[in-house]
Amino acid sequence: MLSNYIKTTFRYLWRHRLFTFLNILGLAIGISASWVIYRIVDFEFSYDTDLVEQGDVYRLVTHAVYDAEESIYGGASSPIYQSIRDEVPGVELVVPVYGQWVDQLEVPRADQPALVFEEQEGIVAVQPSYFNLKSYTWLAGDHSIAFENPENVVLTQSRAALYFPETKVEDVLGKVLVYDGEIQRTVSGVVKDLDLPSEFNYQEFVYLRPQVYPLDAWTSTNGSDRIYLRLHPEAKVGQVLEQINELSQAKWNEFNSRRDEPLNVSKWYSLLPMEESHFSTHVKEYGVRKASKPVLYSLVGVAGFLLLLAYINYINLSTAQIPQRTKEIGVRKTLGGSKSHLIGQVISETFVTVLISALVAFVMTKLSFSLLEGLIPEGVVEYTNTLGVVLFFLLILGLTTFLSGAYPAWLISTMQPIGIIKGSAFQSLGKSRLTLRKGLIIFQFTIAQVFIVCALFIGQQLSFTLKKDMGFDKEAVVLVQIPWKIQRDSTLNQKIITFSEELKKENGIQQVSMGREPLSAGYSSSPFRFEKDSVADKVEQQLSIKWVDTTYIHLYGMELIAGRNLRDAQQVNEYVINETAARNYGFQNPADAVGKLIGKRGEGLLPIVGVVKDFHTRDFYSKIEPIVLMYQPENFGTINIKLDTVDPAQWQKTLASVEQKWYSFYPPETYAMKFYDETIQSMYEQERNMAKLINLATGIAILISCLGLFGLASLTAFQRTKEIGIRKVLGASLVGIVALLSKDFVKLVLIAILVATPFGWWFTEKWLQDFAYKIELHWWVFAFAGFLACLISFATVSFQSIKTALLNPVDSLKNE
Repeated sequence: MLSNYIKTTFRYLWRHRLFTFLNILGLAIGISASWVIYRIVDFEFSYDTDLVEQGDVYRLVTHAVYDAEESIYGGASSPIYQSIRDEVPGVELVVPVYGQWVDQLEVPRADQPALVFEEQEGIVAVQPSYFNLKSYTWLAGDHSIAFENPENVVLTQSRAALYFPETKVEDVLGKVLVYDGEIQRTVSGVVKDLDLPSEFNYQEFVYLRPQVYPLDAWTSTNGSDRIYLRLHPEAKVGQVLEQINELSQAKWNEFNSRRDEPLNVSKWYSLLPMEESHFSTHVKEYGVRKASKPVLYSLVGVAGFLLLLAYINYINLSTAQIPQRTKEIGVRKTLGGSKSHLIGQVISETFVTVLISALVAFVMTKLSFSLLEGLIPEGVVEYTNTLGVVLFFLLILGLTTFLSGAYPAWLISTMQPIGIIKGSAFQSLGKSRLTLRKGLIIFQFTIAQVFIVCALFIGQQLSFTLKKDMGFDKEAVVLVQIPWKIQRDSTLNQKIITFSEELKKENGIQQVSMGREPLSAGYSSSPFRFEKDSVADKVEQQLSIKWVDTTYIHLYGMELIAGRNLRDAQQVNEYVINETAARNYGFQNPADAVGKLIGKRGEGLLPIVGVVKDFHTRDFYSKIEPIVLMYQPENFGTINIKLDTVDPAQWQKTLASVEQKWYSFYPPETYAMKFYDETIQSMYEQERNMAKLINLATGIAILISCLGLFGLASLTAFQRTKEIGIRKVLGASLVGIVALLSKDFVKLVLIAILVATPFGWWFTEKWLQDFAYKIELHWWVFAFAGFLACLISFATVSFQSIKTALLNPVDSLKNE
């Protein structure tokens, strides 16, 4: 029986090659899309599962409230880990992980010049407790004695290979590294790189020395200082947290008691479970990649819908072929074929089709990872959960076979031989009422229409963010980053002014300015007070600080709406603020703010000499903030170069000259240059990737839906072949026949558009609500999306309609 099923299955699939190809293509696309999404979701939920399985492992996160605005930071006050370790009994293990900044790292070599690495990342200071929390495989050395000498360092296998190429792991022990030309550390261990996805993606571990911290260290929060806690099994999280906050508050109160003006900031801690750490997008952390659970759940929903569309497509194409199988079904039933045998035959055909589709999907998935390299999170391709992949494959195989084959199998098994002989078995399929297959088509195009609407609005919002007037000119501006080492060294920093003066002599450069670019990922802020009539009558607000020179406003084309620009000075002696800051201080007319005195908390008052028109300092998710500009050379951070816009062809020559001048001033320092407009675009990389994914999902949904529509059109054309022949004999035109066959399907698509419109509006509105500046949801976008859906569906149906209309009436009307 099984061999008979297999033989007839392959014969049938080969005999109907076109439909077999369409079925395999539709299922393969759906399975491949869901497979890619599964790999992404599985990867994201695999972060640090070893710590999650330990249980009772938490991260300490900081909450701070200023001006009724709460912020949550991933870092903590540096000294608190020592107090928790010594004074909180419910904590079993305290693990500080403090980020380290190294300007230059040297690897001495006996017979060759030293290897030099600039601003090496992935270096952290830890204590032995770190390796008790996070399990590593030690390839050389022993974690119990790795930090017996405080000047030791532990490397990962990849970092050891970078520093000591072609050196055996065991021979790396005892090698010396030189940090910032002063500190020598000896390699005491090499560990294998972590296999599981992890936020502990560090490469180099130095010893964190216990120390006595100053009191003010309790009031600051360093974003790179992370603290992990493992609690005793019997400990209560609430009690432990209460003790930690009591320790912190006591130090905070002691600090405030010594100040003339207490800090008007509330600060406390919370414990973040490790299973939520990777998904804590609400926690501010610089340079840490996180995943959003709502986004991942949305991806799962997209995968489910695409698979469902593929199932519907298969069902429609399968039922479209049933009229052509009447003789086969009639003969089988007449010869005693049971219902179970017919069902088994259809299910076996479905299983073989699904199996081939899954194999094709496997190849498509491999290609997708290559083509979508920039859209897929780093590490997904390398990470393989073998058991998960096998289970997913078997689940998809079984689920797809059942859901795709059940309805066609039931439909065939319920047909009666007498009905087949009389030719009435399929009359119900040709009725104009809304059958199940037509309902499935409506569902398919509803999903496709929602995708089209979302894709159009996301594209519009992205275009809006990149083209909207930001209050400054970003075109033809090049940024040269000043290394931190130069900023900290007063001697080197003085040369920056001279360097910028040299750049101004270049023919291809219009202007040169010093100061952090207007819109940037990083920012600094501080409370500034304005005393109206007395110290008691004052207004205080948090101002974002921009340290700039006197050319900055002109270079970026900012509009000075009141007062004058900043002037050169040895130290900060005046301010320029923006419109928002002026309004918050109570000045409705910007000119009224000029001449008034404001001051940073704890410092003296200085005059406001000018007010600039509002400009954006952060992305469009945030409203324009109150800003203060001040002249302070040691904090400039960036050289802004405005290139000559008359002849862009000369830019490369000009930039090459800038680089040459840089190395003449700073031979050992790395030259880092980028165009500002590209930097702004990179800030919306996540939105760009989302737009690409939505466009891809839209294309897949439309393709699968059109395959299903093609199948239903084929069924209708087959049933109405004789009718069309008679109409042609009676003089019907090609256009009339195409319209006759297409109108019912266009009606289905119009119904789908009506159903999809509110869903498309709701999804888009939810996505846009996070933006402070956003587009409006215009009606014509929905109309255009509907027009696209109608056009695509009409083109799909017309292909089959024209093919049927061109048949010779003689062939259509002849009877066997």
